[in-house]
Amino acid sequence: MTTAARVLVAPLLLYALAALPLRPGGSATWMPIEPALVLAAMLCVPRRAERGLRALVVLGYGLLLALTTADWGTGLAFGRPFELARDYRLPVFGWNVFAHVVGYGLAVVALVAAIVVIALLLYLLFRGLAVWTRTAGPHRLRYAALVAALLIAPLTVSLTRSQTAAPVYERITRHAHQYLARRTERRALQRGLQTPAVDAGTDLARLAGKNVLFVFVESYGRTVFERALYAEAIGPRLRAFEHTIAAAGFRARSGWLTSPTVGGQSWLAHTTLLSGLWIDGQPRYEALIDSDRISLNRRFRQAGWRTAAVMPAITRAWPEAAWFGYDRVYASDDLGYEGEPFNWVTMPDQYTLAALQRAELDRASGQPVMIEAALISSHAPWVPIPPLLDWATIGDGTVFDDYARAGDPPVEVWKDPDQVRTQYLKAIDYSLATLASFVAERAHDDLVLVILGDHQPAPIITGSEASRDVPIHILSTDPAVLGAIDSWQWQTGMTPGAATPVWRMDAFYERFLRAFSGDVEPLPSSAAPPLRAE
Repeated sequence: MTTAARVLVAPLLLYALAALPLRPGGSATWMPIEPALVLAAMLCVPRRAERGLRALVVLGYGLLLALTTADWGTGLAFGRPFELARDYRLPVFGWNVFAHVVGYGLAVVALVAAIVVIALLLYLLFRGLAVWTRTAGPHRLRYAALVAALLIAPLTVSLTRSQTAAPVYERITRHAHQYLARRTERRALQRGLQTPAVDAGTDLARLAGKNVLFVFVESYGRTVFERALYAEAIGPRLRAFEHTIAAAGFRARSGWLTSPTVGGQSWLAHTTLLSGLWIDGQPRYEALIDSDRISLNRRFRQAGWRTAAVMPAITRAWPEAAWFGYDRVYASDDLGYEGEPFNWVTMPDQYTLAALQRAELDRASGQPVMIEAALISSHAPWVPIPPLLDWATIGDGTVFDDYARAGDPPVEVWKDPDQVRTQYLKAIDYSLATLASFVAERAHDDLVLVILGDHQPAPIITGSEASRDVPIHILSTDPAVLGAIDSWQWQTGMTPGAATPVWRMDAFYERFLRAFSGDVEPLPSSAAPPLRAE
């Protein structure tokens, strides 16, 4: 390598890494000032300290590269930048999804390749900076003149292009400020947890004798109602849903909730709905789990219901379940599924509902049950999707094996964004068709269902400007149950209207308790709290 080439290695790497955009497809920063400051420091550092300074710079740029990679990942999945205090568990979650999409072996190869490339870049930077620290004589003067020009250029660009001259500094300080703000926010939340949201005397008397099933449908968001690509199929599906359940005596009311998350982290939506608090990140979630806040599940248990959770995505220990107050948790291994998984999805929704019915709804205990269930067939990667089968054939789930092996693997589907969107639509359609069939063919008259989306899907499905709204439906054969929510001004049927009120998801807790308890006055729709500014 020529001397000129060796001289250029460090500046090129410093500028390339500093100018990376915050998200894929974003605008790069023109002429950041930090690389020039690093080069100036290399020219001034004493010889005995130069190796330590080079290591410190490489460490800092390694951190920058890690944060940029995290920003890209959360941008693609959740449509927002990475927050260290909020998202520190996401890398593990992201790895699990990625490994199921492309296959574990290929995922390991990709991870090792990425680590090798990053390590090589940082090694080249470390070696390249040595050229600048060890220069002398006339070369040192020429390098100093180059650094002076590189210091002036960013200041000029920042004035003419109205952009920051120090993006690296701003990015790192942003993460630091967010981390400190989240810690302060967690302390405030812990103080707020001491105040009950609603009178402890709520008895849920208007649901007496009813089995109540809360169903969270994965990635079921407002986009499927408003984006033509999805609405042309989901509109007829929901009209068919209404017709199907009406034949069984069920009627529905529908509204909108604003989820605290998008693209993933479903547990934040579950805890927001069931706690009556806005849980939009891991610190708030952990503070809630450590608190004595009474969940909606516990409210039911206090009023005489048996409580259960049906969670087919739970494949490991789940100590957080203790906060919710379940009498029984049915995780993936507890549901008796002997069929093959559908990539990340451990079992199809139809099996989940069949197992739920066998385990809880068909029990002859005489005690009503409140169940919180998650349907995950509409979770990424959205392949493959089984057809709706005859309920009598479900058995132990092996009937689904041929469908679990069918179609293109996720690694092929995800090469084409249009195909990904098509598969997402099929997945949501399947979940809704399965629920309609379950209500019409398997549900008893004493069942009340609360069906809602946990969050909008990833931006690859919704686009970058989508809201965080999700639909919610309440189904019952009892006119008195639906009459209890008349003041909510929800839409009759399965399709909430454009003018239907939108509440934050945390508002549902108190409204639900007030509507269905005999000793608490219901809140009018206009009393919903304002949306949290994001």
